[in-house]
Amino acid sequence: MASPAKVFYLAGQFPAINHGYLLAEIQGLRENGIEVVVASISPPDRPSEQLSPGEKEEAARTFYVKAVPLARAGIIHLAEFLRNPLGCWRGMAFALKLAHGNPRRSVFHLAYFAEAVLVGREMRLHGVSHVMANFSATVAMIAARIFPITMSFTVHGFGELYDPVGTFLDERISGSIFVRSVSRYGRGQLMLACPRSQWPKLLYFPLGIDPARFVPAARRSLGSPPRLLCVGRLAPEKGQGLLLEAVAALRARGCAAHLRFAGDGPDRAWLESRAAELGVSSSVDFAGWVAPDQLRALYEETDLFVLPSLAEGIPIVLMEAMAMQIPCVAPRIAGIPELIEDGVDGLLYAVADVEDLTRKIRALIDSPELCAQIGLRARARVEREYDMTANTARFAAAVNEWLESNPPQ
Repeated sequence: MASPAKVFYLAGQFPAINHGYLLAEIQGLRENGIEVVVASISPPDRPSEQLSPGEKEEAARTFYVKAVPLARAGIIHLAEFLRNPLGCWRGMAFALKLAHGNPRRSVFHLAYFAEAVLVGREMRLHGVSHVMANFSATVAMIAARIFPITMSFTVHGFGELYDPVGTFLDERISGSIFVRSVSRYGRGQLMLACPRSQWPKLLYFPLGIDPARFVPAARRSLGSPPRLLCVGRLAPEKGQGLLLEAVAALRARGCAAHLRFAGDGPDRAWLESRAAELGVSSSVDFAGWVAPDQLRALYEETDLFVLPSLAEGIPIVLMEAMAMQIPCVAPRIAGIPELIEDGVDGLLYAVADVEDLTRKIRALIDSPELCAQIGLRARARVEREYDMTANTARFAAAVNEWLESNPPQ
């Protein structure tokens, strides 16, 4: 009988408040018998006192690449070069090749090479020969050129798919023993980015949530005004400006609504200015990033959850809101129609169409009965298809199979 798999779980930043599902997946993989050594390129996105107990515990055992002192990193690089000069030259040449002769990109890719050396050494110290990358595939790809290891990576959505040439998606796929997409849509986009010969290694395994942590609040009538919630990074691809226009349109038609944004990012100042231009500042709150317990409290105060994104993967926050039986309005893009069937467990609108977005919000505000029906079916959908425990168990079984069939050369 084969021994359980052992993997090096490499994240771009861990813990991170907007990637809480990584912690849940790491814990789930361990519960399914996989030994997981965690590493992160960047340190946590918050001070230790703001981390949850689970995050603190995991952070204490995580290897942080950028936390290695410069002098120590230099000694490690020299030792690795003396130990494996051909591998180091091969990794450096590959990193520079990815830069395509661009001086600025060359600097970044030499930094990725330096990080890859530290990752590979840490893997050897822990006796791990496979790296599973999340938001860190370039470093893993370079490390696999230096060390006798295998790699895989997970595609979550827009960030990995929007520029397949610039993100070396074909090279990442060819260098991996398997590639996991969390949506069927994402798997289709991966197929477009690589030769057909690579398609069998493209796997679909969704993420999920723990429905027991998102228990619906007691039923109540819609607030006056109705309370809308939008959760996510404040950035151009999230389209929050369109939601402000929808709130203004609702007000112009005699339907006041209060909107709260939970999240932060580069668009915050612009969104605050845009709200003032539209005359809806008094109806909009910016809560910034909130801890998971605070977010659940916000869900309990919410009548409708609205996602105005222009690009997405398959958002965890939609799953959370649906589990709370909050009626959701979201764009008909990417993996979202896999999660929401329009008119059944949520409402979908034509992306970037403010008029359609406004109509869908108004339809829910005008029909408490529809809200209640959609809320009940939404939770049932999440329980049935997006339970993190069940989905991680299936993924863990696949990881064991692929690693057993693809040992390092």
